[in-house]
Amino acid sequence: MIKCSFCGYEFTEEESKQSCASCPLNKNCGKYKCPNCGYEILGKSRLFSFLKKKKGRK
Repeated sequence: MIKCSFCGYEFTEEESKQSCASCPLNKNCGKYKCPNCGYEILGKSRLFSFLKKKKGRK
């Protein structure tokens, strides 16, 4: 579940993809769009995920 930091609405990644269907960048932008208010939330970067995994191994 993803929680919108603007309105507090909780939604799934699939719901977010439906909101982004008309956008030409919908596959590569790395953002989630709240279906309730339209606010765009940045997803976790690959670098952040990589560093988090590295830290967890030690």
